[in-house]
Amino acid sequence: MRLTIPHMGPLHVGYARVLESYGVQLIVPPLPNQAALQLGTQHSPECACLPFKQNLGNMIQALEQGATDILMPGGFGPCRFGYYSVIQEMILRKLGFSFRMARADDPDSLRAMVATIKEISGIQSKREAYRLFFFILEKLALIDQAQKRYLALKPLERDPGATDRVLREAMGEIDHCLTYPQLFRVWLRLRRAFARLPRVRLPLLRIGLVGEIFMLLDPFSNMHIEEKLARMRVKLSKSVWLSDWLNDRFRFRPFRRNQFQLAWKRAKGYMDFPAGGESIKSVGQGLQYVREGYDGIIHIMPFTCMPELVAQTVLSRISREFQIPVMTLIYDEHTSTTGLQTRLEAFVDLLYHRRYGTSPP
Repeated sequence: MRLTIPHMGPLHVGYARVLESYGVQLIVPPLPNQAALQLGTQHSPECACLPFKQNLGNMIQALEQGATDILMPGGFGPCRFGYYSVIQEMILRKLGFSFRMARADDPDSLRAMVATIKEISGIQSKREAYRLFFFILEKLALIDQAQKRYLALKPLERDPGATDRVLREAMGEIDHCLTYPQLFRVWLRLRRAFARLPRVRLPLLRIGLVGEIFMLLDPFSNMHIEEKLARMRVKLSKSVWLSDWLNDRFRFRPFRRNQFQLAWKRAKGYMDFPAGGESIKSVGQGLQYVREGYDGIIHIMPFTCMPELVAQTVLSRISREFQIPVMTLIYDEHTSTTGLQTRLEAFVDLLYHRRYGTSPP
Protein backbone atom coordinates (compact mmCIF):
# COMPACT_ATOMS: atom_id res chain seq x y z
CA MET A 1 0.00 0.00 0.00
CA ARG A 2 1.27 3.45 -0.95
CA LEU A 3 -1.02 5.89 0.82
CA THR A 4 -1.82 9.50 0.01
CA ILE A 5 -3.91 12.08 1.84
CA PRO A 6 -4.86 15.40 0.20
CA HIS A 7 -3.47 18.54 1.79
CA MET A 8 -5.35 20.61 4.35
CA GLY A 9 -3.12 23.38 5.60
CA PRO A 10 -0.24 22.02 7.75
CA LEU A 11 -1.96 18.64 8.32
CA HIS A 12 0.77 16.71 6.46
CA VAL A 13 3.46 18.03 8.86
CA GLY A 14 1.61 16.32 11.69
CA TYR A 15 1.19 12.86 10.21
CA ALA A 16 3.74 12.25 7.42
CA ARG A 17 6.98 11.39 9.27
CA VAL A 18 5.10 9.78 12.15
CA LEU A 19 3.33 7.31 9.87
CA GLU A 20 6.51 6.71 7.89
CA SER A 21 8.27 5.75 11.16
CA TYR A 22 5.70 2.94 11.45
CA GLY A 23 6.53 1.65 7.99
CA VAL A 24 3.64 3.27 6.10
CA GLN A 25 4.61 4.12 2.52
CA LEU A 26 3.32 7.65 2.08
CA ILE A 27 3.13 9.67 -1.10
CA VAL A 28 2.65 13.27 -0.07
CA PRO A 29 1.53 15.29 -3.10
CA PRO A 30 3.20 18.63 -3.81
CA LEU A 31 1.94 21.48 -1.68
CA PRO A 32 -1.15 23.15 -3.19
CA ASN A 33 -0.05 24.97 -6.33
CA GLN A 34 -1.33 26.24 -9.64
CA ALA A 35 -0.63 22.95 -11.43
CA ALA A 36 -2.78 21.01 -8.95
CA LEU A 37 -5.56 23.59 -9.14
CA GLN A 38 -5.58 23.47 -12.95
CA LEU A 39 -5.71 19.67 -12.90
CA GLY A 40 -8.59 19.67 -10.43
CA THR A 41 -10.50 22.40 -12.27
CA GLN A 42 -10.15 20.59 -15.60
CA HIS A 43 -11.90 17.49 -14.29
CA SER A 44 -14.32 18.93 -11.70
CA PRO A 45 -17.95 19.97 -12.10
CA GLU A 46 -18.20 23.69 -12.76
CA CYS A 47 -20.19 24.28 -9.54
CA ALA A 48 -17.57 22.56 -7.34
CA CYS A 49 -15.81 24.77 -4.81
CA LEU A 50 -12.11 25.58 -4.83
CA PRO A 51 -11.18 23.13 -2.00
CA PHE A 52 -12.81 20.30 -3.98
CA LYS A 53 -10.76 21.17 -7.06
CA GLN A 54 -7.53 21.55 -5.09
CA ASN A 55 -8.06 18.18 -3.36
CA LEU A 56 -8.83 16.48 -6.66
CA GLY A 57 -5.68 17.94 -8.22
CA ASN A 58 -3.64 16.63 -5.26
CA MET A 59 -5.14 13.18 -5.75
CA ILE A 60 -4.28 13.11 -9.45
CA GLN A 61 -0.70 14.19 -8.70
CA ALA A 62 -0.31 11.50 -6.03
CA LEU A 63 -1.78 8.75 -8.24
CA GLU A 64 0.58 9.73 -11.04
CA GLN A 65 3.44 9.34 -8.54
CA GLY A 66 2.37 5.78 -7.72
CA ALA A 67 -0.16 6.03 -4.90
CA THR A 68 -2.41 2.98 -4.54
CA ASP A 69 -4.67 4.15 -1.69
CA ILE A 70 -6.36 7.47 -0.93
CA LEU A 71 -7.60 8.38 2.54
CA MET A 72 -10.30 11.04 2.45
CA PRO A 73 -12.34 12.26 5.41
CA GLY A 74 -16.10 12.18 5.09
CA GLY A 75 -18.84 13.95 6.96
CA PHE A 76 -22.48 14.88 7.10
CA GLY A 77 -24.64 17.99 7.24
CA PRO A 78 -25.45 20.84 4.85
CA CYS A 79 -21.85 21.29 3.67
CA ARG A 80 -21.02 19.35 0.48
CA PHE A 81 -17.76 18.13 2.03
CA GLY A 82 -19.47 14.84 2.91
CA TYR A 83 -19.88 14.12 -0.83
CA TYR A 84 -16.29 14.93 -1.81
CA SER A 85 -14.82 11.44 -1.63
CA VAL A 86 -17.71 9.81 -3.51
CA ILE A 87 -17.66 12.26 -6.41
CA GLN A 88 -13.87 12.44 -6.53
CA GLU A 89 -13.65 8.65 -6.69
CA MET A 90 -16.08 8.59 -9.63
CA ILE A 91 -14.06 11.24 -11.48
CA LEU A 92 -10.73 9.49 -10.87
CA ARG A 93 -12.06 6.11 -12.06
CA LYS A 94 -13.41 7.73 -15.23
CA LEU A 95 -9.90 9.07 -15.79
CA GLY A 96 -8.63 5.48 -15.73
CA PHE A 97 -6.87 5.41 -12.35
CA SER A 98 -6.84 2.18 -10.34
CA PHE A 99 -6.78 2.70 -6.56
CA ARG A 100 -8.59 2.07 -3.29
CA MET A 101 -10.52 4.90 -1.63
CA ALA A 102 -10.68 4.74 2.16
CA ARG A 103 -13.22 7.04 3.79
CA ALA A 104 -13.36 8.18 7.39
CA ASP A 105 -17.12 8.54 7.16
CA ASP A 106 -17.43 9.68 10.77
CA PRO A 107 -14.45 12.00 11.26
CA ASP A 108 -15.92 13.21 14.57
CA SER A 109 -15.63 9.72 16.11
CA LEU A 110 -12.40 9.05 18.01
CA ARG A 111 -12.99 5.30 17.80
CA ALA A 112 -13.42 5.47 14.02
CA MET A 113 -10.28 7.58 13.56
CA VAL A 114 -8.18 5.26 15.71
CA ALA A 115 -9.50 2.27 13.75
CA THR A 116 -8.39 4.04 10.56
CA ILE A 117 -4.94 4.66 12.08
CA LYS A 118 -4.64 0.96 12.98
CA GLU A 119 -5.64 -0.08 9.47
CA ILE A 120 -3.18 2.11 7.59
CA SER A 121 -0.25 1.68 10.02
CA GLY A 122 -0.58 -2.04 10.72
CA ILE A 123 -0.49 -1.41 14.48
CA GLN A 124 -2.12 -4.29 16.39
CA SER A 125 -2.31 -2.63 19.80
CA LYS A 126 -5.25 -0.30 20.31
CA ARG A 127 -3.28 1.53 23.02
CA GLU A 128 -0.39 2.17 20.63
CA ALA A 129 -2.82 3.41 17.95
CA TYR A 130 -4.31 5.90 20.43
CA ARG A 131 -0.83 7.04 21.43
CA LEU A 132 0.12 7.56 17.79
CA PHE A 133 -3.04 9.51 16.97
CA PHE A 134 -2.75 11.81 20.01
CA PHE A 135 0.91 12.48 19.25
CA ILE A 136 -0.08 13.64 15.74
CA LEU A 137 -2.65 15.95 17.34
CA GLU A 138 0.00 17.42 19.66
CA LYS A 139 2.30 18.10 16.70
CA LEU A 140 -0.52 19.99 15.00
CA ALA A 141 -1.16 21.97 18.19
CA LEU A 142 2.50 23.05 18.30
CA ILE A 143 2.30 24.12 14.65
CA ASP A 144 -0.66 26.34 15.52
CA GLN A 145 1.26 27.86 18.44
CA ALA A 146 4.11 28.73 16.09
CA GLN A 147 1.75 30.30 13.56
CA LYS A 148 -0.08 32.31 16.24
CA ARG A 149 3.24 33.70 17.45
CA TYR A 150 4.14 34.50 13.86
CA LEU A 151 0.91 36.50 13.36
CA ALA A 152 1.57 38.45 16.56
CA LEU A 153 5.17 39.39 15.69
CA LYS A 154 5.23 39.67 11.90
CA PRO A 155 3.62 43.17 11.77
CA LEU A 156 6.25 44.44 14.24
CA GLU A 157 9.39 42.90 12.74
CA ARG A 158 12.32 45.26 12.26
CA ASP A 159 14.22 43.03 9.82
CA PRO A 160 11.98 42.12 6.87
CA GLY A 161 11.63 38.35 6.53
CA ALA A 162 13.15 37.48 9.93
CA THR A 163 9.86 36.21 11.35
CA ASP A 164 9.26 34.10 8.24
CA ARG A 165 12.67 32.47 8.62
CA VAL A 166 12.00 31.56 12.26
CA LEU A 167 8.64 30.06 11.31
CA ARG A 168 10.14 28.02 8.45
CA GLU A 169 12.85 26.65 10.74
CA ALA A 170 10.27 25.84 13.41
CA MET A 171 8.06 23.99 10.93
CA GLY A 172 11.05 21.96 9.77
CA GLU A 173 11.97 21.00 13.35
CA ILE A 174 8.38 20.09 14.22
CA ASP A 175 8.19 17.97 11.08
CA HIS A 176 11.10 15.81 12.29
CA CYS A 177 9.71 15.29 15.82
CA LEU A 178 8.83 11.68 16.63
CA THR A 179 8.65 11.83 20.46
CA TYR A 180 7.11 14.08 23.11
CA PRO A 181 10.54 15.17 24.51
CA GLN A 182 11.53 16.30 21.02
CA LEU A 183 8.32 18.32 20.75
CA PHE A 184 8.99 19.96 24.12
CA ARG A 185 12.55 20.92 23.16
CA VAL A 186 11.35 22.41 19.88
CA TRP A 187 8.70 24.40 21.75
CA LEU A 188 11.37 25.90 24.04
CA ARG A 189 13.66 26.77 21.10
CA LEU A 190 10.71 28.28 19.25
CA ARG A 191 9.83 30.58 22.15
CA ARG A 192 13.44 31.76 22.46
CA ALA A 193 13.82 32.32 18.71
CA PHE A 194 10.69 34.47 18.48
CA ALA A 195 11.61 36.37 21.67
CA ARG A 196 14.99 37.35 20.20
CA LEU A 197 13.50 38.99 17.11
CA PRO A 198 14.02 42.80 17.06
CA ARG A 199 10.74 44.72 16.88
CA VAL A 200 9.51 48.21 16.18
CA ARG A 201 6.89 50.15 18.11
CA LEU A 202 3.97 51.04 15.89
CA PRO A 203 0.20 51.44 16.27
CA LEU A 204 -1.43 48.40 14.70
CA LEU A 205 -4.84 47.89 13.20
CA ARG A 206 -6.63 44.77 14.43
CA ILE A 207 -8.55 42.69 11.91
CA GLY A 208 -10.45 39.45 12.52
CA LEU A 209 -10.21 36.79 9.82
CA VAL A 210 -13.20 34.45 9.58
CA GLY A 211 -14.45 31.98 6.99
CA GLU A 212 -14.29 28.45 5.61
CA ILE A 213 -11.64 26.26 7.24
CA PHE A 214 -9.75 25.09 4.12
CA MET A 215 -9.44 28.67 2.86
CA LEU A 216 -8.23 29.85 6.27
CA LEU A 217 -5.63 27.08 6.58
CA ASP A 218 -4.17 26.89 3.08
CA PRO A 219 -1.85 29.81 2.16
CA PHE A 220 -1.91 29.04 -1.57
CA SER A 221 -5.71 28.98 -1.75
CA ASN A 222 -6.13 32.24 0.18
CA MET A 223 -3.21 33.78 -1.74
CA HIS A 224 -1.10 34.27 1.40
CA ILE A 225 -3.55 36.75 2.86
CA GLU A 226 -2.01 36.54 6.34
CA GLU A 227 1.43 37.51 5.09
CA LYS A 228 0.01 40.31 2.93
CA LEU A 229 -1.88 41.84 5.86
CA ALA A 230 1.06 41.46 8.24
CA ARG A 231 3.25 43.42 5.80
CA MET A 232 0.63 46.18 6.00
CA ARG A 233 1.23 46.35 9.77
CA VAL A 234 -2.04 44.60 10.63
CA LYS A 235 -2.41 42.43 13.71
CA LEU A 236 -4.51 39.49 12.58
CA SER A 237 -6.67 37.08 14.55
CA LYS A 238 -8.09 33.92 12.95
CA SER A 239 -11.40 32.36 13.89
CA VAL A 240 -10.36 28.79 13.05
CA TRP A 241 -7.23 26.83 13.96
CA LEU A 242 -6.69 23.23 12.96
CA SER A 243 -5.82 22.09 16.50
CA ASP A 244 -8.98 23.71 17.92
CA TRP A 245 -11.08 22.12 15.17
CA LEU A 246 -9.61 18.72 16.07
CA ASN A 247 -9.82 19.32 19.83
CA ASP A 248 -13.55 20.04 19.54
CA ARG A 249 -13.90 16.50 18.22
CA PHE A 250 -11.29 14.46 20.07
CA ARG A 251 -10.67 16.42 23.30
CA PHE A 252 -6.94 15.77 23.41
CA ARG A 253 -6.73 19.00 25.41
CA PRO A 254 -9.72 18.59 27.73
CA PHE A 255 -9.24 21.89 29.57
CA ARG A 256 -9.50 23.89 26.35
CA ARG A 257 -13.06 25.09 25.80
CA ASN A 258 -15.01 23.67 22.88
CA GLN A 259 -14.60 26.47 20.34
CA PHE A 260 -17.57 25.39 18.23
CA GLN A 261 -19.93 25.44 21.21
CA LEU A 262 -18.48 28.76 22.36
CA ALA A 263 -19.02 30.33 18.93
CA TRP A 264 -22.59 28.97 18.87
CA LYS A 265 -23.26 30.61 22.23
CA ARG A 266 -21.83 33.92 21.02
CA ALA A 267 -23.91 33.81 17.82
CA LYS A 268 -27.28 33.52 19.62
CA GLY A 269 -29.77 36.03 18.34
CA TYR A 270 -28.01 36.32 15.01
CA MET A 271 -27.61 32.70 14.01
CA ASP A 272 -29.34 30.26 16.35
CA PHE A 273 -28.52 27.10 14.41
CA PRO A 274 -25.41 26.06 12.44
CA ALA A 275 -25.75 26.09 8.66
CA GLY A 276 -22.87 23.64 8.17
CA GLY A 277 -19.13 24.05 7.83
CA GLU A 278 -17.71 26.94 9.85
CA SER A 279 -20.72 29.23 9.39
CA ILE A 280 -21.53 29.39 13.11
CA LYS A 281 -17.88 30.14 13.93
CA SER A 282 -17.74 32.90 11.32
CA VAL A 283 -20.74 34.60 12.95
CA GLY A 284 -19.92 33.84 16.58
CA GLN A 285 -16.29 34.88 16.35
CA GLY A 286 -17.24 37.87 14.21
CA LEU A 287 -19.44 39.11 17.06
CA GLN A 288 -16.59 38.49 19.49
CA TYR A 289 -14.30 40.66 17.38
CA VAL A 290 -16.92 43.40 17.59
CA ARG A 291 -17.04 43.10 21.40
CA GLU A 292 -13.23 43.23 21.61
CA GLY A 293 -13.10 46.45 19.59
CA TYR A 294 -11.47 45.15 16.42
CA ASP A 295 -11.16 47.63 13.56
CA GLY A 296 -12.63 45.36 10.88
CA ILE A 297 -13.46 41.82 9.79
CA ILE A 298 -12.41 39.97 6.64
CA HIS A 299 -14.57 37.03 5.64
CA ILE A 300 -13.06 34.55 3.15
CA MET A 301 -14.88 31.74 1.38
CA PRO A 302 -14.74 29.62 -1.77
CA PHE A 303 -17.19 30.44 -4.56
CA THR A 304 -20.52 28.52 -4.20
CA CYS A 305 -19.91 27.66 -0.49
CA MET A 306 -23.45 27.47 0.91
CA PRO A 307 -22.62 27.63 4.67
CA GLU A 308 -20.47 30.73 4.23
CA LEU A 309 -23.09 32.37 2.01
CA VAL A 310 -25.44 32.11 4.99
CA ALA A 311 -22.75 33.53 7.28
CA GLN A 312 -22.10 36.37 4.82
CA THR A 313 -25.71 37.50 5.08
CA VAL A 314 -25.54 37.55 8.89
CA LEU A 315 -22.16 39.33 8.89
CA SER A 316 -23.70 42.05 6.70
CA ARG A 317 -26.33 42.60 9.40
CA ILE A 318 -23.63 42.71 12.08
CA SER A 319 -21.70 45.27 10.01
CA ARG A 320 -24.78 47.53 9.77
CA GLU A 321 -25.78 47.24 13.42
CA PHE A 322 -22.33 47.73 14.94
CA GLN A 323 -20.84 50.01 12.30
CA ILE A 324 -17.84 47.74 11.77
CA PRO A 325 -16.44 47.30 8.25
CA VAL A 326 -16.75 43.74 6.95
CA MET A 327 -15.21 42.68 3.63
CA THR A 328 -16.06 39.32 2.06
CA LEU A 329 -13.49 37.79 -0.30
CA ILE A 330 -14.77 35.00 -2.57
CA TYR A 331 -12.14 32.77 -4.17
CA ASP A 332 -12.16 30.50 -7.19
CA GLU A 333 -9.62 29.49 -9.82
CA HIS A 334 -10.07 32.85 -11.59
CA THR A 335 -9.27 35.05 -8.58
CA SER A 336 -6.48 37.51 -9.30
CA THR A 337 -3.60 38.07 -6.89
CA THR A 338 -3.37 41.70 -8.04
CA GLY A 339 -7.08 42.24 -7.48
CA LEU A 340 -6.82 40.78 -3.98
CA GLN A 341 -3.85 43.00 -3.13
CA THR A 342 -5.74 46.09 -4.31
CA ARG A 343 -8.82 45.25 -2.23
CA LEU A 344 -6.75 44.56 0.89
CA GLU A 345 -4.85 47.84 0.53
CA ALA A 346 -8.09 49.78 0.09
CA PHE A 347 -9.69 48.07 3.10
CA VAL A 348 -6.69 48.69 5.36
CA ASP A 349 -6.54 52.34 4.19
CA LEU A 350 -10.24 52.77 5.06
CA LEU A 351 -9.73 51.29 8.53
CA TYR A 352 -6.68 53.43 9.18
CA HIS A 353 -8.61 56.59 8.24
CA ARG A 354 -11.48 55.60 10.54
CA ARG A 355 -9.16 55.08 13.47
CA TYR A 356 -6.42 57.66 13.02
CA GLY A 357 -7.82 60.13 10.49
CA THR A 358 -4.77 59.77 8.25
CA SER A 359 -3.37 57.41 5.65
CA PRO A 360 -1.16 54.50 6.77
CA PRO A 361 2.54 55.45 7.22
